[in-house]
Amino acid sequence: MDRFYIKFRPSFFILILLMIALRYLEQFFIAYFFMAVHELIHIALAKEYGGNVKGIVFMPTGLRADIQGLETIELAKRSVVIGIPPLFNIVLGIVFGSSFTGAANILIGIFNLMPVYPLDGSRLLLYIGGYMCGTLRAGKLIANVSYIFCITFIILGFMQMVLLNYNPSLLLAAVYIIKESRKYEQAAAYYLYRTLIAKGRNIYRCRKIAADSNTDIKSIVYRLGIDYYTLIDVRYDDIIAEITEDTLRRFIEKQGINHNLVDILSNLRYDNK
Repeated sequence: MDRFYIKFRPSFFILILLMIALRYLEQFFIAYFFMAVHELIHIALAKEYGGNVKGIVFMPTGLRADIQGLETIELAKRSVVIGIPPLFNIVLGIVFGSSFTGAANILIGIFNLMPVYPLDGSRLLLYIGGYMCGTLRAGKLIANVSYIFCITFIILGFMQMVLLNYNPSLLLAAVYIIKESRKYEQAAAYYLYRTLIAKGRNIYRCRKIAADSNTDIKSIVYRLGIDYYTLIDVRYDDIIAEITEDTLRRFIEKQGINHNLVDILSNLRYDNK
């Protein structure tokens, strides 16, 4: 059994020094406490539904739990694990009212629900959008949305610096999101691939795709999802041939993704001789 780890990013300590210099240390620790509560709810729910919690990382923008195995949990439970903590913060914010604690919780909840990687809202959108139109399609959409939000955060961050006595919180959040957003499409691809390998452990809904033999494999991969098993009906030599998700994955592992479906069918014919 792997040991639970706790890591601190160097930028976390730099931010504390900055908060001391700007005399925001008390507010910082109040906000950080409720960020910790937020993350502990993620951990508790993940453990309840069978997720594997590897550790937790302290970052300047909050804490991040390293939770693995969510791809093997059904969509509804996975959405609960991700969606409940920000809603809890919003409820706490309403309970605490107009105090700093109330405002901090409202901001934590709303901020985390935004569809920007690596926030909770982006993962909910990845799960729901991935179910509707494919995981990589949803990942590409979220990456584009993240860039738009980053630009907005930068503009608002500079306004905040000028209007609120050099408060750098939004600007720091923008820098962090820009840094993380660059990884998102790769992260979505890795998440999908890891799920395709693990699918044999559960029973999944089946979804069929009809395609021409000259359809490129990359466009099919963008239609795959983590909550259903895909079968591809391919028109080939006046017949309909079926390619399974597993066959598609194995071909990509051996031959790469820059091929057409006809190459998979030709490879299958050769293997069957």
